[in-house]
Amino acid sequence: MRVLFLSDLETAGGAAIAASRLANGLALEGVEVLRFFGTKATHQSGEPVHWHARYVGLPRAPEIAINGLKRVFPRTAVTLARRLARAYLLRAVRETRFDLLHVHAIHNSCWTHAALARLPSALPTVWTFHDFWGFSPESYRFKTLEGKEIRLKPDGLNREVSQEWRLRYFGSRERLRLVANSRATATYAETCLHVPTRVIPYGLALDIYQPIDRASARRALGLPTEAFILGFSADTISEPVKGYRVLHEALRQLDDAGIWAISMGSSAVGDSSVGNVTVRALGRIDNPRVQAIVYSAADAFVIPSLAEALGQVAMEAISCGTPVIASDTGGIPDLVIPDQSGWLFPVADIAALRAIIERLLRDRDTSERLRHSCRALAESSWDLRRRARDYLDVYRDLLSAQ
Repeated sequence: MRVLFLSDLETAGGAAIAASRLANGLALEGVEVLRFFGTKATHQSGEPVHWHARYVGLPRAPEIAINGLKRVFPRTAVTLARRLARAYLLRAVRETRFDLLHVHAIHNSCWTHAALARLPSALPTVWTFHDFWGFSPESYRFKTLEGKEIRLKPDGLNREVSQEWRLRYFGSRERLRLVANSRATATYAETCLHVPTRVIPYGLALDIYQPIDRASARRALGLPTEAFILGFSADTISEPVKGYRVLHEALRQLDDAGIWAISMGSSAVGDSSVGNVTVRALGRIDNPRVQAIVYSAADAFVIPSLAEALGQVAMEAISCGTPVIASDTGGIPDLVIPDQSGWLFPVADIAALRAIIERLLRDRDTSERLRHSCRALAESSWDLRRRARDYLDVYRDLLSAQ
């Protein structure tokens, strides 16, 4: 079987990483995966590659011209970019031999539902919803701490028109299967599209994301072995949806001295402080084996998102035996089960987050007691090959449908 993945980013970003992992799992099951991407990644994910990739986005010259046009006529530039991107994509698809099209996230490219509607209606197509953009006119719709409503990665100013294109596209497909990464994503998709949507969680290479002795992990990172350490991902501090301000304020209000926090992401490397908390920024870490060391070094990992379709970081931490403290939103409750794999707090509730941290400080053995149940959840739910076989079932069912 030969499957064509359509993914906006090559390997960077949560959706692209999830697609890459699925491609690896499918390769282990004997499926050949060809991947078209429309935006070149500025860095690689650091994970193995067992698929063939091809850039089918805008050539360099038109891209430069369109970026210049945006400064003067932004709407015209966007329209032109989408038309050109559609032409390059459709030509590449028509010239390629494959059995089934599998669409992942495409909103970071110039590809649209209108472009995909130009493909034959009988083309067997699977669409995985990594966030809400595939079936909704924005990736996420949420409120900031000040109560301002935000549309993240909006598809146009007119939501009704954008949604109509989605309904038109999905309604025109004769051989279609929809998949979501969480129960919350699937429920929202079915509300918007009125099309059945299957839930298939992401898969992980559990031989890589596995528990490492905590003291050894801390020594490897130069961290104090006896400190209470929180972990978090700082790759998207500037995006309000990730809720970094909630975590920052909760840390600032902690009275206990000697607390540490470690972060992975694009922030500058080095030590700083937030109130009594020493924060060590480790910088971008793309190697998954090193990520496993970071996860294993923490007593708990914090995900304070204001909206989230699933929360892949939570999966990685839990697989390494580290419980997660996370906002009770979107698909996170699929992963963070209270007193089994972590603890939930209401979205944007700084006091509730602080209270959970303080409770863990009073009983520092709590996270150690959860290491086994965290790992057990990962092994029962997120094995990469098992999730790949779930998709194989979807593929075979779709290809056998008349």
